[in-house]
Amino acid sequence: MIRKFALISSLGIILLIAGGCQNKTGPEDTQKSAVPTSSEHDSVEQGEGAVSSAQDKDVPPEYVNESKYSGDELAIVKLMNARMRYLYEQDEEGYMSLFTAEAPVTGKPDYKVRHMISMDEITITEQRNIYQATAKVSELRQGDEMEYNQMMVFWKKKADGDAAQWMIADID
Repeated sequence: MIRKFALISSLGIILLIAGGCQNKTGPEDTQKSAVPTSSEHDSVEQGEGAVSSAQDKDVPPEYVNESKYSGDELAIVKLMNARMRYLYEQDEEGYMSLFTAEAPVTGKPDYKVRHMISMDEITITEQRNIYQATAKVSELRQGDEMEYNQMMVFWKKKADGDAAQWMIADID
């Protein structure tokens, strides 16, 4: 009899311990996990190797305000905005059409730019055969909270005269 009681007690204790280790989800727990708090959301977004949420993938980029620019600077800002749009739309042909034939770009990258955080002044200099413009930009990419600093280089060929168009020559 004592052995039966000891066996039943032991089984009861094991079941209690095993039951305590299980993940119990009641209605309150389900609601809490379905809608992350802002701190939970931030830790997921900022975690190493974080996967972007479905919501983040559908958000169009915030374009650079073109109303602040004119002339050559406006044409360059329009190129920057077109680059963001083509990345968002995953349009490789459109993306590649923004670059000069000499550009060391072989294809559209896999990321999408959410917006440019900052942009230095656009500096335009005259070279022998081209006009060259440079601008240092910092951008945020979708699904990533890290800033990416890049130097963008643009060319406009002198030989094309009034029909010359600015093109992206390189992004470092």
